Amino acid sequence: MDDRIREIGGLSRKARINIFIGIFLLFIIISVLTSINQISNIVRNREKVIELEELLNYERGNNIKLLAEEKTLYDNEAIEMEARNQFNMTMGEETNYFVEIVKDTEPEDTEGGNNFKDTESSSNYAQTASSSNHAGIYEKSNLWENIRIFYNNEIKEK
Repeated sequence: MDDRIREIGGLSRKARINIFIGIFLLFIIISVLTSINQISNIVRNREKVIELEELLNYERGNNIKLLAEEKTLYDNEAIEMEARNQFNMTMGEETNYFVEIVKDTEPEDTEGGNNFKDTESSSNYAQTASSSNHAGIYEKSNLWENIRIFYNNEIKEK
């Protein structure tokens, strides 16, 4: 009895199998294309990793060179040269001579013992001396100010 019943307008078994095979092949093609895209992304990322590793090795080499250069700065000769140049220090029996040029002074009577015209000009001299200290002139007795000037002039600029 079942053999006598037919579906009208339905697809035959062969057409259904062909549709299934077509959809299956389409699925395989799409999965192959997406896997190719993922493989190309992996290859690009590996190339980036190789470039970054080369850059890292280059920077490590630079760091090693800079560390070697820093170690040479701790030689006694280098320390002595920097102390002489930057902090006006001497070694042994040597003496430093300083020449101080004062621009805002006007001599007055020598009776009072004051070489300045009034207290205002003496405060101007103190301000000039302190501002010249900030311009990069080292003082003999002010170590921390000398270090700050050295830092601002030599290290911070680089």
